[in-house]
Amino acid sequence: MPVSRDLTAADDYIKPNSIDEFMVSNLKKTGLPGVSVSIIKGNKVIYTAGYGNDSEGNPITADTKMYIGSVSKSFTSLAVMQLVEQGKIQLQKPVKSYLPNFVTEDERSDKITVTQLLNQSSGLSDKSFPEMSLSQPNSLMEEMKRLSGAHLTADPGTQWNYHNPNYHILAQLVEQVSGQPFNQYIKNHILTPLNMSSTISMTFAGNESEVERGYTYAYGMPIARKALPHFVIGSGGMISTANDMTKWIAMQNGDLKSVDGTPLVSPESLRVMHTPSGPDNEYAYGWEQDVLPDGSKRIEHGGTLFTYSSDAALFPEKGYAFVVMFNSATVTGAEQQSFIDGLTSIVQNKTPELGAPIGLIVDSTLGLLTLLLMMFFTKGVRSVNKWAMKFCSRGWFIILARNVPYIFSVIIGIFFLDALGFLVGGRDITWTTVIYGWPALLIFIETLAIGSAIILISRIFRLVGIKKRNEILINR
Repeated sequence: MPVSRDLTAADDYIKPNSIDEFMVSNLKKTGLPGVSVSIIKGNKVIYTAGYGNDSEGNPITADTKMYIGSVSKSFTSLAVMQLVEQGKIQLQKPVKSYLPNFVTEDERSDKITVTQLLNQSSGLSDKSFPEMSLSQPNSLMEEMKRLSGAHLTADPGTQWNYHNPNYHILAQLVEQVSGQPFNQYIKNHILTPLNMSSTISMTFAGNESEVERGYTYAYGMPIARKALPHFVIGSGGMISTANDMTKWIAMQNGDLKSVDGTPLVSPESLRVMHTPSGPDNEYAYGWEQDVLPDGSKRIEHGGTLFTYSSDAALFPEKGYAFVVMFNSATVTGAEQQSFIDGLTSIVQNKTPELGAPIGLIVDSTLGLLTLLLMMFFTKGVRSVNKWAMKFCSRGWFIILARNVPYIFSVIIGIFFLDALGFLVGGRDITWTTVIYGWPALLIFIETLAIGSAIILISRIFRLVGIKKRNEILINR
């Protein structure tokens, strides 16, 4: 049952009971601990609610504070556009002209424009600057120093690469041009004007006492943890509530006026922020645009801080928008995505489909496979002597060929992070992020690698021993 509900405006076809039914049923179906939701049409709040509980057992409400992760990027882009309208920033001008301390080991970075940072086409990427693997900075000045060792993956403007430091640089740009600390600027020029009194901008994740621990999952079991400590200012540093986020999406939905009637930005600036401008033809300024099966547009962006996740979506042709926030992050994100898909169906006047506990299914499968591997390797070690006796008279090439699967498995274990990073588009993956995000996969892969290494070492030692013994017997 919802623990918080606020119906403030009637609507033609979105009925509170239908939202309740979907949210409650899907929460049970997916097994997530908690979720909050905001739905608006135009500038009117249709619905806000909270479901489930936090890690302390308290009910989730529309006023529960949650990390919103990379949905924060749209706040940063708005701050930049405000300064553009004041004539303090030019979008096509190199960011270097505003930030003399932005220096990398690649001279091409001097040509990176403000627009290319906003639409993630700067040429910087996790491949050449693995920001999660590196020591984390504690301030924007430290981030600028850290970036001094960066290289570009591609010429600016030619390739799209999702890279959080693009938005760290933009946060530094806002500080430099406005003369205010970034977090203070966000509060003074966005949060206060919109009366988002429960929302804050932070610098470093994991240190906020106002937000309860969120959840990660291991073998389908939720584990309460603090957010993974890392640098997030400008890229993922906002904390908000469902009620506060109604004001944010109403502004993004075209209600540009602050509480005193002053517009935060012009309609043209809002259009620019929502319009794809990079080489991928999807990413705008902290927003992504896609086309739904019915041909209508959706302007959307998700976010995660490993223990929390969120999504904001605008439907310009329908006039609706919603924000959904979770105090959890799962293996594939399929559980959270089912809420996003369901709410998308609701605002399109379609019947939402319920999700499934995909993470539990996947992790249970991995757990079973891990147990089978352990049994297989235990049997393999016990039969090493028999195997060695069988192949001791064979040549080393034949022996090598028969052990290729084990050799390959060891290689997978050694280069696991690189392989996983490649599969997720070149993003920087660390042992810590895998432990947070998918421990069952890590245990399976390393069980495979370690078990294979034990088999290989045991076979080599036993073969060498038998061959030496045979040589001694022959020489006698």
